[in-house]
Amino acid sequence: MKILHLQTELNLACGITRTISQIVKNSSIEFEHHLIALGGNGLSRFETFNFNPTILNLNRFSLIGDLKIYLFLLNYCKEHSIQIIHSHHRSFDTIMWLLKPFLKVKTITSVQSKVYNKKLFSYKADKLIACSKTIKNHLINNFNIDENRIEVIYNGVDSASIKPVTKKEQLKQEIDIGLEGFVIGFAGRIDFKEKGVDILLEAFKALSKQHLKIHLLLIGEGSNYNEVERYCGINKSKATLLSAKENIFDYYNLMDLIVLPSRVDPFPLTMIEAGFMKRPLIGSNVDGIAEFIEHDVNGLLFESGNTDELKQQIVKIIENKKFGATLADNLYNKVLKSFTVQKIVPHYEKLYKDILNDAN
Repeated sequence: MKILHLQTELNLACGITRTISQIVKNSSIEFEHHLIALGGNGLSRFETFNFNPTILNLNRFSLIGDLKIYLFLLNYCKEHSIQIIHSHHRSFDTIMWLLKPFLKVKTITSVQSKVYNKKLFSYKADKLIACSKTIKNHLINNFNIDENRIEVIYNGVDSASIKPVTKKEQLKQEIDIGLEGFVIGFAGRIDFKEKGVDILLEAFKALSKQHLKIHLLLIGEGSNYNEVERYCGINKSKATLLSAKENIFDYYNLMDLIVLPSRVDPFPLTMIEAGFMKRPLIGSNVDGIAEFIEHDVNGLLFESGNTDELKQQIVKIIENKKFGATLADNLYNKVLKSFTVQKIVPHYEKLYKDILNDAN
């Protein structure tokens, strides 16, 4: 069964890139995966299991670039007898729609974010994969998609990829974090508008005046990287910003607490990874975070944008580490039960088989 995955950029900090690599790496041998992308810094994720994506250095924001992408995909699908095209970005969903009249293929689009415009040209695939119930409802309510076209498949974690190689104490010394300090961590897109990193910075500024032995560690890349970098430069002894890391689990190992202060977040992969690493998690009460985290059971929730409430929740963990460990254990058990690749990838395989059976 030949499946072509399409993605704009394959980046180390991108949860979608990790999800694609999980599908390709963990599928059974009856599936032959192909992957085409337009660039990115995350190719090493695929090199570890000897898979080579095809990279097109073309501009999808120009008419000529789009035409070249279209023609390349048309020829590629014919040459490799592709049966299913699986888009992981909305722009490729539109291109697939334009390809279908000339190819005998079924199409799938994964939806990992909330968007609202270009309704006439969006989500034309035969099947849509929503990363959470939040996204499924978004597609139904804002794009008038028939719910029978939508499958909910959650993000998962690949336990085989979790191999911390650097000791916690060594890493703390390398990035100049006190060995006895309590580390509050964030991993993901360095972005204020959706990821709410500004909320975390504001809460940390106030907390660091009361709790002297705390440190903020932020890892990722994004539109507000420079602003956060300036803050960390001024507060070197208190806050550290690092670019995206391939060996992110080494750095999770440094974090005593992980915070997701998002204003919008369909279903963050960091949440699943934090659970598998047995790290207590605090998240804003939005979208997929609220769908997954049970407050005071396997994590803590706060009202999105409410800095004071976020501070209060962080203090709970700082002052009661036993409580934090209980939350982390409960989150680990939930992830282990239903959110590893061994549980998640078979859902993709079933969808691939079902969509081809429907075609026949």
